[in-house]
Amino acid sequence: MATTTLWDPHVEARFLAWQKMVQAQEARHAKPGPCITISREFGCQAYPVAEALVRRLNAEQKEATWTVVDKQVLEEVAKISGFTVDQIEKSRDTPPFLKAIFAMFLDDSRAEETEIFAYTRTAIRNFAKRGNCILIGRGASLVTQELPNCVHLRLVAPLHFRVKKIMEAHGMSETEARDYIKLHQKLRDDFTNRIDGGRLEDSQLYNLIVNNEQLPPEKIAELVEKYLQLRG
Repeated sequence: MATTTLWDPHVEARFLAWQKMVQAQEARHAKPGPCITISREFGCQAYPVAEALVRRLNAEQKEATWTVVDKQVLEEVAKISGFTVDQIEKSRDTPPFLKAIFAMFLDDSRAEETEIFAYTRTAIRNFAKRGNCILIGRGASLVTQELPNCVHLRLVAPLHFRVKKIMEAHGMSETEARDYIKLHQKLRDDFTNRIDGGRLEDSQLYNLIVNNEQLPPEKIAELVEKYLQLRG
């Protein structure tokens, strides 16, 4: 078994801090913190919003315990979940922090081969249940709807805004950016269709729907933080 993803030390440190916080919380039988899911039309600034949120929320606490869980992390957790706990523990290729997170989610009785998609769904829900995390994409807003600690954010924007952001991020021409958005939006729609009939555009799924063209990431993060405070 090989894990080829190169993990940023900063990302790993953030996950280890989150894991430590969650374990302490569970030892105290404390109520989990909130979880934020971010869904977006392709080309909206989900990652900058998530990072801005982490900075704001961690600034309020003694320890930096909020973390971002994206497609990369969810798919790695899902991938290794097809192996037994013993295989994962003995593997030299599995990053230590992923081993620790995996151990929090599944025990020997659950660690049997299955579809990666099913494990992705399980990983999403287990992160969400423990709180203090921001889940980006992968249908997180759909599969966590009944969890009371979750707040769901949807980012939308006109096509011209999203095209501009893709052009800036990837150095593409306008035509290339439009084709890129069309392709990746289709891939995302296909994925959510497999999850729950592609209901991501249903406004009733979300606590907040924000036009990304009207507000930059820092202001959106401020808005979400204020919503969390009002929600209590």
